[in-house]
Amino acid sequence: MKLWKLMMAGVVALGLAGAVVTAEPATVTAQASDNITIDGKFSDWDNANLTDSYNGSTAMESNGQYIDVYVKMQNGQVPGYGDYNFTIDGKNYFVWSDNIPGSVAKGESKAVTFTGGTTNEGPQYGTVATGYVSNDGEHPLAEFRVDLSKFGLTDSANGKKVEMTNPNIGGTATTTVDDLGSKKVSPDVTATSGVIDGKADSSSKATTTTDNDANNDNDNLNIKIDGKFADWKNVTLTEGYNGYTAMVTDGDKVYVYVKMKYGMVPGYGDYNFEFNGKKIFVFSKDIPYNPVSHGSATKVTFRAGNYNEDTSDSSYGTVGDGYVSSDSEGHSIAEFQIDVSKLKLSSMTGQTITMYNPNIGKEKVTVAGGSTGPYVIAGIGVLIAGFGYWRLRKSGKLKRRQNDAADK
Repeated sequence: MKLWKLMMAGVVALGLAGAVVTAEPATVTAQASDNITIDGKFSDWDNANLTDSYNGSTAMESNGQYIDVYVKMQNGQVPGYGDYNFTIDGKNYFVWSDNIPGSVAKGESKAVTFTGGTTNEGPQYGTVATGYVSNDGEHPLAEFRVDLSKFGLTDSANGKKVEMTNPNIGGTATTTVDDLGSKKVSPDVTATSGVIDGKADSSSKATTTTDNDANNDNDNLNIKIDGKFADWKNVTLTEGYNGYTAMVTDGDKVYVYVKMKYGMVPGYGDYNFEFNGKKIFVFSKDIPYNPVSHGSATKVTFRAGNYNEDTSDSSYGTVGDGYVSSDSEGHSIAEFQIDVSKLKLSSMTGQTITMYNPNIGKEKVTVAGGSTGPYVIAGIGVLIAGFGYWRLRKSGKLKRRQNDAADK
């Protein structure tokens, strides 16, 4: 009798499972790739779950650190542009190809490559995928494999949802990241603390000291905007999906460091500053298109406005300057300074300053401005400052200083 009940329970469970599958929408989340090979032969996609739309069908399957993509068109050739718009864990990545042929004969396969970017038709990630286009006699076809590690993704993305659509095809294919695996951190970034290792970020011209007691331009933080980057090595970095930023201030100027994972340091985006709620957009027209070799530095200027890419107005004119270079690993880096007095702010004292550039990441780097020196806030930096004040009071030094001042 118990065996019979167990069998019946199994039947009911299978029935419920079937009902759930039947209720799934047309856009199906594919599981780990099953015998998909990107080789210009398309029969291994026969059992794939297709997302059908007005001009074609697409499918995606996960394969370790890769996402395999299939395209079948109703009308016209497989699009290279559009782009193939990927959304992974809420972030957007744009994949496109400029070498898809205008037509492919039946049974013929031609190899193609795909570039990735942070914006439509953007080149920031370089080559991120390879594949083939073909024709089954009725429909143009394509298959290609996207390397997720080229986007700077790590194993923290495992299990995250992936969506892809191309406006020239329609529909949204979905899957999940399978097993990206750990991605090696570039040797010039300390993974545990996010602090720059000066060995790799030092320009071959760098001669600046790393003595934190040195009397430099920004009150002992030892940052000087001169195209030599080793003086940033003790400043904590904030990581975004495509790079790292750091920021300090001495109350008169704001100093910014940028290191990219892929592509050139962005001039636009812009650098979105906020001074106690007032938004100011900083950009540069001078950033070189091609990488600057390690050991060299190109000087650039920055302008600012009240609107994003305020090129026609540039309300504040030229507000700062800096340098663009590359580190020893080939990553594009920059440092620049903004003269706060040119931003028409009443005072820097007590102001909280935040900054981010969407081409680097949505994460904001924060400092507190003041007239007596720099206050660097990274994560729980405010608590650290409060702890220092508590220690000073506990030691009795603060009270003695106040009494001494009163005696004078």
